[in-house]
Amino acid sequence: MEQQARQGRSPEAAALREALDGLQRHVLAVTTAFEGLGDAQRWDALAAVGELVRCADSAAVRVAGLLQQVSPAADAPSLARSFGYRSTKDALRHELGVTAGRATAIVQVALAATPRRTPTGLPFEPRFPHLADAFVAGSIGLDQARVIVERLGEAGSRISDDDRLAAEASLVADAVGEVPAGERGYDDPVPAPPEQLATTARAWLQAFDPDGAEPREEEQIAQRSFTLRQCADGIFRGRVALPPVEGAAVQAVLDAYESPRTRIDIGGSPSAADDDRTPDQRRADVLAELFMAHARSGDTPRPGKDAPTLLVAVTQAELDAHAAGLPGFCEIVETGEVVPVQLAARIICDGFVQAALVDDDGHVLKLGRRKRLFSTPQRKAIMLRDRHCQGEGCDAPASWNSVHHVRAWADGGATDIDNGILLCTRCHTEVHAGRQVIERVGSRWRVTRTILRPVRRPWRARPRGILGAASQRTPVPTG
Repeated sequence: MEQQARQGRSPEAAALREALDGLQRHVLAVTTAFEGLGDAQRWDALAAVGELVRCADSAAVRVAGLLQQVSPAADAPSLARSFGYRSTKDALRHELGVTAGRATAIVQVALAATPRRTPTGLPFEPRFPHLADAFVAGSIGLDQARVIVERLGEAGSRISDDDRLAAEASLVADAVGEVPAGERGYDDPVPAPPEQLATTARAWLQAFDPDGAEPREEEQIAQRSFTLRQCADGIFRGRVALPPVEGAAVQAVLDAYESPRTRIDIGGSPSAADDDRTPDQRRADVLAELFMAHARSGDTPRPGKDAPTLLVAVTQAELDAHAAGLPGFCEIVETGEVVPVQLAARIICDGFVQAALVDDDGHVLKLGRRKRLFSTPQRKAIMLRDRHCQGEGCDAPASWNSVHHVRAWADGGATDIDNGILLCTRCHTEVHAGRQVIERVGSRWRVTRTILRPVRRPWRARPRGILGAASQRTPVPTG
């Protein structure tokens, strides 16, 4: 018996593990049958899995609260220390297999939703009683709860306890997708995601504390920042913090080019099946194109009476190697970064890049002329003719493209309208890398892939069923 106690064998934990075995069989049954279900049944299966996840979150939060409060039987400063862990968060990291950030969130929510104790050991209501009830029922997820705790906690003493409880009750109802008795229908609310809860919580706080908006706005403006640094691996990495209005304006531009209803997709194909970029990569392409288009526009400040210019240094030997199909490299003077010659060949087509031919000692032998670039009237004429990027299947708008010399200027290609073609950054890269080629078809240029597309089997979208009829409601708080 003593050995069993030291090993921590409890009948309650054994019963839980036995229930988990049965639960795993049910999960396997759901996932196995999923493909053969109807749309409404698939949605029901997804909702059931969501309930399972919320139950797991609830168990983690409730146990974390107990770890913080229950005194260890052994002589140890805390219960986690008696297990051999440094803290409750450390115990959660190891036993739940979560990151330090998620362990912190579990403890944060547990402190808010666990019944508290007086110095004499008597229990009394938790700070967030509605949240505690939702966790007891296993009806709310950790990320949802964290948003509620953080957003309402920001108000501090600026709102009354009654107002905070009212906001908490409404937000918890949104989080669990609560439906009033006798009102079920096709427009039933679904559980609100954390982002929606954060927006609704801000609306509640604004309604209860209208005078607090201005100080918060001043604080947000003071926190604005933008950093961009080149790292050891050559990649530029940065962080940005914008106030709500400016951030929303930037987000609107990014969303405009990410919308499924927007046919134009900067730097890539409008077909989602052919676009293998991640959302982060697409946003990075949009941001880079915004700066490059602005640099080409001529509206940028002109330090030293010249527009912003990137200087690329390359030796004749590297150019000869590239022409022979061998690897060649050049240097971006501003950063010292060494890049492949084909990359420089692509960016040199842009209106703010200038090439310098140097010898092995770095002495400039020839400085490329910016006049090699297409003039503004020529560019406008080519934009009018091509309308958009001419890469295969690409519709990037004309203003976001650079004009590429079909026959390279270094090879004697003329800087005239007939020798120019609009290409976006991605298609421009593909041409210089040799994965797309430009061919003459009648009086127009055509860009095609060097590798033919695979023959794909026909695909037909399935009916959305009642999924398309579902809607979410966001209660509007009143003062």
